[in-house]
Formats: sequence, structure tokens, C-alpha cells
Amino acid sequence: MTAALGMLSPTEGALPSPLDFVVEALAEAGALAEREDARAVALLPARLAAELEVREECALALYPDRDGDVACGLGSTLLERLIARARGRPVSTSVRLAADPPRPAHVRAAADRFALRNGLCEAGQVSTGAAVYVAAIVAYGVEADDRREGLVRVVVNAHDGGEPDAAVGAHLDLAWPSALVQPSAASLSTDDRAADWIALRAERAVRAAVQPLLGEVELRHARDHDRIVSYFADLIAEARAPRRRADPKAVEAKVAHLIAERNAKLEALPARFAAKVTCSVAALVSAEVPVALVNMRLRRRKESRDIVLRLPAGASSLDRLTCEACGAATARPAACDDRMHLLCEACAPNAQGRIACPACAKRR
Repeated sequence: MTAALGMLSPTEGALPSPLDFVVEALAEAGALAEREDARAVALLPARLAAELEVREECALALYPDRDGDVACGLGSTLLERLIARARGRPVSTSVRLAADPPRPAHVRAAADRFALRNGLCEAGQVSTGAAVYVAAIVAYGVEADDRREGLVRVVVNAHDGGEPDAAVGAHLDLAWPSALVQPSAASLSTDDRAADWIALRAERAVRAAVQPLLGEVELRHARDHDRIVSYFADLIAEARAPRRRADPKAVEAKVAHLIAERNAKLEALPARFAAKVTCSVAALVSAEVPVALVNMRLRRRKESRDIVLRLPAGASSLDRLTCEACGAATARPAACDDRMHLLCEACAPNAQGRIACPACAKRR
């Protein structure tokens, strides 16, 4: 499950005051900071004061009205440096979802909607338990003639890479925490491949998020190219049709100069609009979520395979399965003929006939 971030929840309150953020960030970095109504006083370690370029003992205010006060409102140098410092390292936490597992009738209805594109499915026993999911918040930036930034969220099951629906991801959006989300002191175990699944899904999510931004860069590039060509075309036309009689050699020299200047500007455009995309993990959330588990038998010709499908609390649909060839998530898998590998729509676009299985090819 991937989701774009950056929009404020319409049902939530305002963001905390920048002064509160500054006080908490300084305290976390080892400073002594105390709030005093609309101001705060802070005592910083020498190294932190040098890094932030403030005095070791200072007074903080959103909008300073006293000599010596340090501004920490929106756009202030101190706030920007503390934000950059916080963004320089990812944060992680463990939580649990205090919710009841899905009802059996809901689980059966979801299992009945599951289909193998080239085989048969038979639902079996339903049980309840808990599953660990990992939500990764990935920050990306697109830098060309300007800079755009954003966040995407990727949620995967920590043990098989399954992808829950948007409702589970909304619970794990700790920017606007759900009342059902509670801190967990326990360390939640994950599969060694969880990082690979997160990296794969995050790359695809970032590609989708930056595509419109790259399109805007191309439009601005084309606009500036056409503007330069049009501007110099007018100048060249005026030079070749002077209002007064002029030496033809002087006219051609002026035209050659204009053409050279135009070409130089056009040659500089690609470097100016060359887009650079960067991304990094901003935060990781491990969550223990109540789930219902459905044993499912899949049949394809003479072969069969047993799998377990999962329905998390609060979800309306089963977790999407992990393609055993490319690692993508799929809600409509197809099974290969030899080993019953489950394949996504990209790895098995045509489910009719015998499938050339990429997963089987990797094992040879």
C-alpha cells in the first residue's frame, strides 16, 4: 500500500507552534529548555550552540521584541536548522493497533472475492492472530530550475511483503495518529527481506509521485526554448531589414553574433533543466495489528498449493500478495504450471496457456 503525503487532515487541529517544536528539538539534542508563556529560555551544550550558531544561553521567541532574543518562528534560521537536523536522520517507533480482529462473516466475504486468474480457489479454516507491518515514510526531492519536495508512505507485511489496503495505512500515519494506535515497548521482529520489499515499493511510489513534476520541468524547458527561439528570430529579422541603409557585411556580422548568442543560450538550457531526483527514508513505524487468517487451497491443472490469506483489522480487503518473481504486490495473481509460483500482472500478463515463469527461471 502506497500513499502520497503532504496534505493536512481536514478533521484534525492545527499544527503545533514552531516554538514548541524548537523547545522539544533542543531538549532532545541535550539542551535545557523551558517554556515561559510566549517565550522560552535555553541552555545549550557548546557543540550544539556552535552547530546552530546561537549563544549557549539564549532566549527564544516566535517574534522577538527584545534585544538578544533568537527568532524561532516560521522561516527563522534556527527553526530551519533544527528541521534540517531532524530530517538528517530517520526516526523509528513500534506501536500496536488496539482493535478487534475482523468478524468471521467479513473474512468469508473477503475470501470469496479472492480469485486466481488461471486456477481455482477453495477457502478453508479461518483463524485469528497478529501480524507485524512496517510503514516507511520516504522523502523525495526533485531539483531542476526549482526544487519540489514531498513524501510517500509504503506499508508492507514484515514477514511476506503483503500489502494492506489504505485503511491500515491510514492508522499507521502517525502525523495524524489514530486513537487506536498505542505505543509498544516490545521489539517487533521482521523478515530480512522486509527492507528489500520496502525499497522496491518505495522506488515505484516515488517514480509515480515525481512523474508529474518531471512533466512540469519538461514543459518549462520547452517554454523557455520556444521563448528564446522566438525572441532571437525577431532580433535577426530586424537586423536583416534595417530601417536605414547598412553595410551588408555589418548586417551579416550582427546576424552571426545573434545566432551565436541564441545557440549559447539554447545549449545552456539542458543543464539548467536537468532534473535530479533524490529520496531517503524519513521514518519507520513497526506495528502489531490484529488479523484474521484464511487457509486457501489453490489448484492449477494437476498441481495444488496451500497459502494463507490475511485480513487486518479495519481493512475492507485482503492483503495483496507478493509476486514471487519481481516482488511487486498483486491482488490478482496467476500461478505457474511447474511450481505454482504466484505472479503479478506484469510478470504474467496473459494467464492463458502455459506461463513462462520468471521465478522458475531464476532457480535454474
